[in-house]
Amino acid sequence: MKAWCASHHRVHQQGQILILLAISMTVLIGMVGLAIDAGLAYGVKAKLESAVDAATIAGARALAEGADDSARISAAKSAAKDYFSANFPNPFLGATPEVLTDAMIEATHEASGYWKISVEGTATLPVTFLGFTGIPTLTVKASGQSIRRDLDIILVLDTSGSLASPTGTFSALKTAAVNFVTKFNAGANGDRVGLVSFAAGGVVNVPIVKDGSRGFNKTQVINAINALNVSGSTASAEGMRLALNEINGVPVINQSSLRMIVLFSDGAPNDVPATFTNASTPVTGDLYSETSSPGSSRTTRVFRYDRRDTQLGTYSDIATLPSSGFVVTGTGNIPLASFNNIRTLTGSPVTNTRCNVNKAARNMLENVSNMARSQSIKIHTIALGAAVNSLEINFCSYAASEVGSSILKRLANAQDANTYNSAQPTGLYVWAENAGELDDAFSSIASEILRLSR
Repeated sequence: MKAWCASHHRVHQQGQILILLAISMTVLIGMVGLAIDAGLAYGVKAKLESAVDAATIAGARALAEGADDSARISAAKSAAKDYFSANFPNPFLGATPEVLTDAMIEATHEASGYWKISVEGTATLPVTFLGFTGIPTLTVKASGQSIRRDLDIILVLDTSGSLASPTGTFSALKTAAVNFVTKFNAGANGDRVGLVSFAAGGVVNVPIVKDGSRGFNKTQVINAINALNVSGSTASAEGMRLALNEINGVPVINQSSLRMIVLFSDGAPNDVPATFTNASTPVTGDLYSETSSPGSSRTTRVFRYDRRDTQLGTYSDIATLPSSGFVVTGTGNIPLASFNNIRTLTGSPVTNTRCNVNKAARNMLENVSNMARSQSIKIHTIALGAAVNSLEINFCSYAASEVGSSILKRLANAQDANTYNSAQPTGLYVWAENAGELDDAFSSIASEILRLSR
């Protein structure tokens, strides 16, 4: 009898163990299933967020298309849909994305000068193990937003005679500049874009909109770029002065939160824009540093400051230089002396020598650029060719820091500039070794501007 009871007890215990094992296995399988389904959901969520982010960025970029806000919104939504589809394949880990509709994309132009692009994405994921709990699918959602700020940009182009060779250089420059302009929002309520060119003297080819409204005429700017030609010297200071006056011409209450000057040049400046005293009537224009009267180091040729390569005359009786040049609106005259004492002019008053005039040309360019950066205007610079990496003149005994590339880095306040100022906006300096690299150089600056605008 006892033997039977013991055997029955063992069988009963084994049955209990089997029941507990079955329950444990069920729980374990459920936990494994939950982990697998959760892992799939996590992967789908990450992919969905990536696709939504790509859609918002693409939508912000597409705002450059369209003549008015209605057309821009349409372009933004179309681009967002395309990029969402491209970045979330159907299916992905078994998940099916909901087709992105206009209702799931919001493009709003805020009165403060911001564009807001918002996208919501949804995907449905069939589950494997959770289906036993009565949950056949999981719905995964993600949302993203990109902010694009409106821009005030002045494009400043060097059109000096050195760009005439080799053949095709200036044509490549114009193509690159046109491609640059097309990346920004034209038309009513778009970005503000203006164009300035300089050689011996400077010209505002396309003024920036200053009446408080927004936008620019893309065709007008492109036509103005294509109409440019080359000749003359390098009055960079006058080009930068005109750019700063243009961008500051927008009423403060209507200025964009991002203000940029993009300057292209293939060399160092060599003209001083000012009013000069001579033996007869004072003359106002650009004094060219690289010519002098026979048997003298005194510079003599003066060009119109408001034209390209238009000589006023030869003045051998200009004995001294003024203390300052032309006015920058709201800031004052541009001093001929260096704002950071990087160069020293000789004489008191400063004498008219080729070296003093050349130093003053460089000083004035850097002075007006410092004025711009002090107003939180970011400057980007683009250089071309080998000449910017060598000393172009030998009558001033310049150090290696006086090559054109060093000057252009200082204008941009690039991080590798020898006068880098962390308290001012940091811009980009991009060098194109030859004309074939100009388009990439301009595109890299445009990409940086658009990145900052988001």
